[in-house]
Amino acid sequence: MFEKLAELITEGEIQKALYEFQDEYFHIQEMLPSDASKLCVLEASIWEALNDGTAELKALYKGLNYDHTNYEIYYMLGLYYTNINVNWAYLCMEMALDHCTNEEDANVIRSSFDGLKNSPGLRVRGTTVMVLSYNDKDIIKKCLESVEKYSPSATTEVVVVDNSSTEKEVIDYLKELETGATSFKLPIKIIFSPENLGFPKGCNIGADKADKDNDIFFLNNDAILTPLALFWLRMGLYDNRNVGAVSSFSNSASLQEIDQKDLERFVTDSVELQNEKEIILKALQAEDGKPWHKAVGPDIAYEAFSKYSLSKEIEYKNPYIKTFRLTGFALLVGGNALDAVSIEGKVFDEVFSPGYFEDDDLGIRLACAGYEQYICKNSFIYHNGGGGFEGHADAMERGREKFEEKWGFDIWGFSLPWQSACDEVIRLSRLNKGILKVLDFSCGLGANASYIKSIEPDVYIAGVCPNSFAAAVAGRIADATAFGEANTTRLPWADHSFDVVIAEKTFVSKGQIGRFLKPSGVSINEDVFPL
Repeated sequence: MFEKLAELITEGEIQKALYEFQDEYFHIQEMLPSDASKLCVLEASIWEALNDGTAELKALYKGLNYDHTNYEIYYMLGLYYTNINVNWAYLCMEMALDHCTNEEDANVIRSSFDGLKNSPGLRVRGTTVMVLSYNDKDIIKKCLESVEKYSPSATTEVVVVDNSSTEKEVIDYLKELETGATSFKLPIKIIFSPENLGFPKGCNIGADKADKDNDIFFLNNDAILTPLALFWLRMGLYDNRNVGAVSSFSNSASLQEIDQKDLERFVTDSVELQNEKEIILKALQAEDGKPWHKAVGPDIAYEAFSKYSLSKEIEYKNPYIKTFRLTGFALLVGGNALDAVSIEGKVFDEVFSPGYFEDDDLGIRLACAGYEQYICKNSFIYHNGGGGFEGHADAMERGREKFEEKWGFDIWGFSLPWQSACDEVIRLSRLNKGILKVLDFSCGLGANASYIKSIEPDVYIAGVCPNSFAAAVAGRIADATAFGEANTTRLPWADHSFDVVIAEKTFVSKGQIGRFLKPSGVSINEDVFPL
């Protein structure tokens, strides 16, 4: 298939090849995914010959959407990134080798891969996937099968800590994995705890058993990977040296959750019988507080979520959202960051046992240590979630109290952006084609900056924070920060230099707002955009 197109490219007849490609591309939606992916490889070859790097990258990413196992795409991405980010190039070549079944091609890939290993700046580590197990054989089996299927086998190990499961089926399954009675292609270590230690202590035991040279991917036992989830997380972790931890979007994850409305059509498309569709649709629209994925069941929910993830065009521009905390259901932490923030060798502070807010605490420690944290827009992980901790109905509220006792503030008060104000900044940015300077007196820990920059990354945001601690945390997200009393502190920016000022007039005077606002600028406050 595509012999004529391939021949034209090989012969250097690029203009003719472009016309031939356009004829073929017209039918791409009718093709098998593997054929569509091959066509994208040829398209990328055309743009490479025409020296159009952006179009080449877009074609390769599009090809991954069609077929995530196409090793030629990973190989071409590896070549593309060699002089841009050697760590990305290494990760792509690793995936190319993992998927390649042609020995001749594998030798070519291996030669390029080996050539990267002595490159200055290469710092990619292996990955330990650390899973905390407790009951529910079906869901942990799906979790581990997804890890096995979608992780590069040469550089991934799995550590499972069973938190004293009471279901014999779970114990038997894990023992089969431990003894090799069940086929599992990745190295795996199983630790059976004689008591349920909760989340922080259980994860710390697993982290202690991990290869000390690895990054650690903390994954809930009720979380299931989609095909490219871990790959894009690792690409995010190695975006630059300042990144300490990354996480994914999910159907159920605090502040990383996809809108249910965006998933509805994929849910109803995942069943064939009309009466089932109607039942599921009613469940989705119910206002009983029950999560949609609980209403339809994990099998349908995961299938729908996977279809959603494959429907999303892979973002090659601005694929990351900077934040100051990440949800611990699926959290990849870099080895250097682990060394920097662990307390007496423990990643999670065990004061938060049995669980909740230990991930928020880790996020603050990472930010204080100078590390950035990303939500990766291209990474999607299904999370069954919502189980809580048996015998600890008050665990969430107690965790919240413990966090406030430790850090001196309630993180829930800083987690959400000022939505209406941020939406207005985004609207103004689009009118100004991204050229906008914003002074945010409501910066807090950087929630406004995180939200705005996730959509309009070119907006310049300076934040005013109440103290040095907040300024340090927000400084990992905003372009610049200062701290002090909003009305009296000498701020380091020129008068009348901002297009937009975000300020609650209850706390910031009109004079202070006017001082920094351009004559033609816009003041966003609660009078016009209520909280």
